[in-house]
Amino acid sequence: MSGNFWSSKDLEPKRQFRFVVSLQPGGTELRFACKTADRPSYTIGEQEHRFFNHTFYYPGRMNWNTVGMTLVDAITPGSTEILYEYLSDIGIQQPKDFTSATSTTITKQSAVNSLGDVKIRELGTNDKGDTVIIGEWSLVNAFITEVNFGSHSYDADEMVEISLTLRYDWAEYDAIPTGRKLA
Repeated sequence: MSGNFWSSKDLEPKRQFRFVVSLQPGGTELRFACKTADRPSYTIGEQEHRFFNHTFYYPGRMNWNTVGMTLVDAITPGSTEILYEYLSDIGIQQPKDFTSATSTTITKQSAVNSLGDVKIRELGTNDKGDTVIIGEWSLVNAFITEVNFGSHSYDADEMVEISLTLRYDWAEYDAIPTGRKLA
């Protein structure tokens, strides 16, 4: 890339606030409710090898780190209700008796299927000024590992927020230089 980034009219950086998340627990999309979303990240471990008076390091296993998101709790459709129902969708039931306590269990398949496809879409504008998707992260086999339903306070007027943590097997990134219409 030649030229100065800041003085070129053709180059534009990605902006933190230009994104949308597709998250579908129980089949209901919560795209509108996402306030913040971490982008995927990974860590490559290292292996130490000692040889006489020297130490050498080699790359080890790669792990994808969890992704955190903050949702605004909406009244309709209710984000709290949807995320609470996710529990029964994946196989968790309140133990009313022995049979109900032991009749179901959580599986990876139920947790992944109940959440649906998780996509973090980066937005930009095309030549016509339309908002388009310029990049898309897909979290493969994602499931929720933590939900914090936020708090209430009489001395605050902020919106109620819900924090999520997602675990996934790996992430895929699709760069879309020409942009794709946001559906």
